[in-house]
Amino acid sequence: MWLDFVLFHSFLISKRLSEEAAAMWKKHLERDDSIIVDLFSGQLRSSLHCSVCSHYSNTFDVFCDLSLPIPKRSSGGEVTLRECLDLFSQEEKLDKENSPMCERCNRRTECTKRLSIQRFPQVIVIHLNRFTTSRWSISKSTVYVSFPLTNLDLGPYGPADCAVLYDLYAICNHAGTVNMGHYTACCLDENGWCFYNDSSVTPLTENQLQTNQAYVLFYQRSNSTTTIRK
Repeated sequence: MWLDFVLFHSFLISKRLSEEAAAMWKKHLERDDSIIVDLFSGQLRSSLHCSVCSHYSNTFDVFCDLSLPIPKRSSGGEVTLRECLDLFSQEEKLDKENSPMCERCNRRTECTKRLSIQRFPQVIVIHLNRFTTSRWSISKSTVYVSFPLTNLDLGPYGPADCAVLYDLYAICNHAGTVNMGHYTACCLDENGWCFYNDSSVTPLTENQLQTNQAYVLFYQRSNSTTTIRK
């Protein structure tokens, strides 16, 4: 009996959140509705949990790219895209000075914050945040981030327990330093992968795609039934 009540309560909460998210998405489309939105726009959910009264509040924001932090390694070794996603979505503790007003307490309280993906776009642009700013300088991370070429599953970072699969089709690379850098691209077409460097285009193997210069990753959803407007 108690388990049935918990499951029903969870269902009601999930339904309410879906309705709130849908209403916010509809409001966004009233202001900005285009093929670009159809392809590239998704929706983030930010969930706050008050440590005083245990109240949950949620906000929904549109995004066109996911900016992921890169986990720090003392040895500067390799990390995975999955680790970057886990760090992006992990629970964060906020003190009173950095937290918003609690809707129930009507004051700033200590709380926790967690980000998740509420609505998945057809094309997800993943930005690896290699540049960090301190008070006096900007630095670039050259950590090697490994990423899947096919079947990237973002389902664990969404509202439902189901697979949301993406395949890679392009990479933007950044070589050099903060002060002097150069951008190149790797793109997939019907003939395979190609490397674009200013005016030159050369074939590329899959083994050559993953470098520590990867900066922005472009994935296309592979298991969606959504129809895109022509």
